[in-house]
Amino acid sequence: MDFGISGKTALFTGGSKGMGREAATMLAAEGCNVAIVARSKPDIDEAVAAIVSSGGSAVGICADMSKRGDVDRAVAETRDAFGAPLIVVGQTKFNVPGNFEDIDPETYVESFRRYTVSQVYLLQAVLPAMKAAGWGRYVHIGSGTAKQPEGAIRHIVANATRPSTPGLLKTVSDEYAQYGITVNTVAPGWIGTDNTADYLERTLGLHDEAERREWLLRNGGVPAGRMGDPREIASLIAYLCSDLAGYINGAWISVDGGKMRVAV
Repeated sequence: MDFGISGKTALFTGGSKGMGREAATMLAAEGCNVAIVARSKPDIDEAVAAIVSSGGSAVGICADMSKRGDVDRAVAETRDAFGAPLIVVGQTKFNVPGNFEDIDPETYVESFRRYTVSQVYLLQAVLPAMKAAGWGRYVHIGSGTAKQPEGAIRHIVANATRPSTPGLLKTVSDEYAQYGITVNTVAPGWIGTDNTADYLERTLGLHDEAERREWLLRNGGVPAGRMGDPREIASLIAYLCSDLAGYINGAWISVDGGKMRVAV
């Protein structure tokens, strides 16, 4: 299938590992020029090298997307390398486990900055070029906790702060749809990445795949009884970035093995 995006510039925040890296690899295979933005240079270099060795085009940029200056610089460096990014995949990570009485109030403020304000910075940096081009794709990698609070683990910080992001993105999708720009959210469930495995080990003491599968089925509320493969998320992200997905806009799409109990 031809996604119709060969030659376009795609910027990935958090694109050096896991779902973001898989999606970046898929778009590079579609002929996109890919900019991978993350905070760890060794991880960035490894991801870029893998794409280039497979015949793709990629550059790496070290930046913290919760800082406005870093966001603007990352977009500028992408533009200098390949042209303005008309495809943008944005995600951030901020995991502070705990119960209500454990959490300093400023932790909620920082979580809001990481999850929502970072998206404001990125949207403001990339939307003008998309609007000028009359075409753009913005995909946020979110979390099911934004719509259904997670009760199986001590997740109050994310439960409290993530819901603001879908409201922001839905409103932006309404305002910019007339310019050929789509803004969508992919909401992964428990996905088999190193970050997820580390989190479950630290918070629940789950040390191996068998323990995780048992917990997901009996306690985690995942009917599929397994973690998702990062490629199962990346393939949807890649499609939402395609020319063919132009009439999918403002959507929230769960990819979680059936965990989300809200059917509409």
